[in-house]
Amino acid sequence: MRRAIGAILLIGVAVMLPASDVAAGTISLSWDPTSGAAGYRVYYGTSSGQYTGSVTSTSTSAMLTGLQDCTTYFVAVKAYNSAGESPNFSTEMSGWARPTVNSATPNSAMQGDQVVIDINGTNFQPGAVVDFQNPQIVPSSVSVLSCTHLQLLATIEPRAKRVRPAKVGRLDVIVSNPDDVFGQKPQLFEVLMNPARFDVNQSDDVTRNRIDGKDTVYLSRQFGIDETNPNYDPDDDFDGDGWVDGRDLAYIASNLGRCWSSSSKSWSLAACPVALR
Repeated sequence: MRRAIGAILLIGVAVMLPASDVAAGTISLSWDPTSGAAGYRVYYGTSSGQYTGSVTSTSTSAMLTGLQDCTTYFVAVKAYNSAGESPNFSTEMSGWARPTVNSATPNSAMQGDQVVIDINGTNFQPGAVVDFQNPQIVPSSVSVLSCTHLQLLATIEPRAKRVRPAKVGRLDVIVSNPDDVFGQKPQLFEVLMNPARFDVNQSDDVTRNRIDGKDTVYLSRQFGIDETNPNYDPDDDFDGDGWVDGRDLAYIASNLGRCWSSSSKSWSLAACPVALR
């Protein structure tokens, strides 16, 4: 005898909008299984209780695709089997399509900078947060100017001595809405090395702003130490990889004898006073 699915069997169904990372213009769904169900139909539309579309799933998850940006969708689920479909919907849930991240302006900054960054994309909701997947890049004052544009202030460490620097290289940018649904753009933002940090010896007024043997000696005392060592000095970790190693020493070696040019923000022989050449 075929058993019909009554409304009571849908009590355990819960639609959850947050889910793992998937394509833009989509809403991912999952719900609790219902006893006796052969599958489920997911109904959705842009008005509460008025569903203009549906998808079928034989599992307890589904994805809605081709959705309009910056638009609230209402979603409910019914279970079915060979006897028919449940007469009642599950609890209705609502949400936007997944946010997308398209561009960042500027898309790079130097260690020690503090910059205002504009991020453009879609489906940004009030309260959205931004993550650069680097704890040494600190976003603050995030303002959602529209559902396609947000702005924030980013602090790129180190802003002071003895502060772990942001690792140089390209980073993903992630925007998460208050419902924890997120979108990301791989390698969208780049951290640039600050060459002014190479002058690690600041104790000698005569050679300050010049790369010389004393800088080499200062860094050599830290050589081979990583961030797990209590003696690790982040001021000697130029690329922010957590190690004072050959790469850091190479930055000093390649600029040995050069002086700091404030106009070009680089080390240059042409910038050295005659007395120091």
